[in-house]
Amino acid sequence: MTVSDAIKAIEGISNSLVALPGSEEYDRLAKSYFTELERELKPACFVTPSSTAQVADILKAIKPFAEPSMLAICGAGQQATPGVANVRDGLTIDLRRLRGIQIDTDKGIVSVGAGELMGTVYDEVLAAGLGVVGNRHSSGGIGGDAIQGGLSYFSYARGFVCDNVTNYEIVLADGRAVNANADTNRDLWVALKGGANNFGIVTRFDLQVFPQGQLWGGKVFYFQDSFSGQIQSLVKYLNDPSPDVDVHICLSLGYTPTGDMLAMNDIFCTRPEKPKALEPFADVQPQIEQMKSLRVTSLKALTDEAFTGAVANRVVKMTTTVKADVEVLNYAVETFRATYSKLKEVANFLYSITFEPIPVSLIKQSIARGGNSLGLKASDGPLVVVLLYSSWDKTGDDESIYEANKEALRAIEAKALNSNASSPYLYMNYAFPHQDPINSYGSECRTQLQAVSKEYDPEGFFQKAGVGPWKLGM
Repeated sequence: MTVSDAIKAIEGISNSLVALPGSEEYDRLAKSYFTELERELKPACFVTPSSTAQVADILKAIKPFAEPSMLAICGAGQQATPGVANVRDGLTIDLRRLRGIQIDTDKGIVSVGAGELMGTVYDEVLAAGLGVVGNRHSSGGIGGDAIQGGLSYFSYARGFVCDNVTNYEIVLADGRAVNANADTNRDLWVALKGGANNFGIVTRFDLQVFPQGQLWGGKVFYFQDSFSGQIQSLVKYLNDPSPDVDVHICLSLGYTPTGDMLAMNDIFCTRPEKPKALEPFADVQPQIEQMKSLRVTSLKALTDEAFTGAVANRVVKMTTTVKADVEVLNYAVETFRATYSKLKEVANFLYSITFEPIPVSLIKQSIARGGNSLGLKASDGPLVVVLLYSSWDKTGDDESIYEANKEALRAIEAKALNSNASSPYLYMNYAFPHQDPINSYGSECRTQLQAVSKEYDPEGFFQKAGVGPWKLGM
């Protein structure tokens, strides 16, 4: 779009919708992104609607000025992928004024405005004695998880975050606000569960709620020599024919900026007790007792802890997925260590590898809850998402860090392929722009996503004008 003309068109609706460079609101929004790689993409303006009707008016106003890759959509701005929620010199529609949390106990749902933070949502549902499947960081929003996939503490028993969205309120390119659910616009509902921002702007999410009290969980810190044994315990759990699905496990190994290495288990049970399934991960020895945070507490408290002290400078995540194979996961650790040795001179470099399971029970729940667009079948599992997390300070180190991580992923994927343990699936929430999660869902899912785009956005507005690395290849 011709940006200046589009801005004038929006100002014709209301000057209060536009935050221009130099204004206090512009600076506040620009600084609010999680990673500097998003913060440095300065748009020509931020557009700040506070209602679905305003989102509709904005889209109708700017559509005549459409130009390629000039419109970004931001919920909470907490995803690390560069360019996923901001755009240089274009328009960023920031949804953080779209607030509102309403619980309907008769329908068993909570309706959440697209600008809400999950910590606020958790406060509301917990006060009603309920739980909801949302992200694991209270400072994060809902949109990135609910339209890309999303892993939750409840996922082994209830599927991805997107699987728990019973209805999306979405504004289409022509300015119509519609609902997408199992009964109305079902094809769009399924497409939105993993298809990202390719179809419109979601302004409200209706999510299932359920009775929920306190949880048990937290973090365990220990030493790298024990990490291989933890991998064996993880694979054993994932291959258990009758696993405890009320748990959640993440294994991480990381280097601090001083070069020290620590291992960490993020473990949780949705019951207020230490379950037998988590004993190998809670009781690993030797561990650093003074850093352990295992306890019975609320969902909100656990999600507050998850993000405490996170370094928010230049942050990149890259990912791949493999089958639950001890040899391949150990090889991934070896590759991670070798990659660190190439990058250890980078100033203030923080580097970690994390293994996040996708058990068969999760995939079955996705299917049972109406299906999604991720292309996973129960026979594909159990799987493990491999996350490489990098944080550093200087722009001059960008390319070396990008390339080293890309090389590491290629090596891990080659090992998995040679070990008959590969998976095409890429978890979009952790993907880097050079990766193609949409294609990883498989040709059948991609074709269906393209068909939905043609039906609901026949002129391809969001494919052409919308930014973001993961379009539908139309």
